[in-house]
Amino acid sequence: MRKRTMIILLICILSVAITMIIFAAVGGRKPYKDLEAAQIVSATVQLSPPGKTIQITETKELVDLLKDVVVYNKDNSYTGYSGQGVTFTLVMADGTQTSIMEYNPFLVIDGVGYKTKYEPCEALNRYANMLLERTEMPAFADNTQEITFQATVIEVADNSILVEPVDDSLELNSADKFSIPNKEKLALQIGDTVKIVYNGDILESYPAQLGEVYKIMLLEQVDAMWDRIPMVRIDNKLYYDTGRESIVNGRCGNMDGEITSTVDGTEIPMEDNQSNFGSGFGYQYGADDTIEIYMNEKWFVFEYREEPQ
Repeated sequence: MRKRTMIILLICILSVAITMIIFAAVGGRKPYKDLEAAQIVSATVQLSPPGKTIQITETKELVDLLKDVVVYNKDNSYTGYSGQGVTFTLVMADGTQTSIMEYNPFLVIDGVGYKTKYEPCEALNRYANMLLERTEMPAFADNTQEITFQATVIEVADNSILVEPVDDSLELNSADKFSIPNKEKLALQIGDTVKIVYNGDILESYPAQLGEVYKIMLLEQVDAMWDRIPMVRIDNKLYYDTGRESIVNGRCGNMDGEITSTVDGTEIPMEDNQSNFGSGFGYQYGADDTIEIYMNEKWFVFEYREEPQ
């Protein structure tokens, strides 16, 4: 009876052992489940082909991928396969070194081949090739654009200027007025000609603004004795010549007022119905805070601007 009991016990133990062996073979194990990035001093990956080795500076992503790796039974038949081999070399904090080659459907650890779970092993391959693509990307040249145009200063504020692009400027196709930051605190005045260097971006606003202004350069300073831009004061507001003719049709024949006095072309009109370009011209109020003045059988548009300080 005792002998029979022993036989049964041995059979049970053998069955459990066989079951564990089969489970290990089928269920596999994770050899790097406890690996931490802090344990790694340095890491490289070699891809063959193309036979290139890459230094891995951030190891956390690699460690996360290795933790998911599953190996089954030993199998060195990988030597009979062809394809890309990806070999990771880890130098550990304890001074040891380990080599892990991804060669789907195999993982070769320090020269010993194992059958491996496909998905985690393939993820290692994708990771290595991503690193390769990053290293082979050409260094981007400095693509910063430097677009230049010339403009006339039409208004000066503490930290900005309002300018009008010159006639042959492409910027004039986008807007007739641009607000430009004057970071360099250039001593500018109305009528000055400036060169503006910017990154090519024009924002949708009015007055228009530029994406990034690199530099403002003074090209021509208005002499204080030269004539100022034509202007007129009406209802105690200063209107500046825009250089544009009016396109209004079917105009009322009655004038809203007349320029009755004038000052020198170098001066700013200080009285109502006074200009710095002559008197005796009739005017009508226009749209958007403009005045339209009748001179030489044409109507010219003047627009209101805040007076310089």
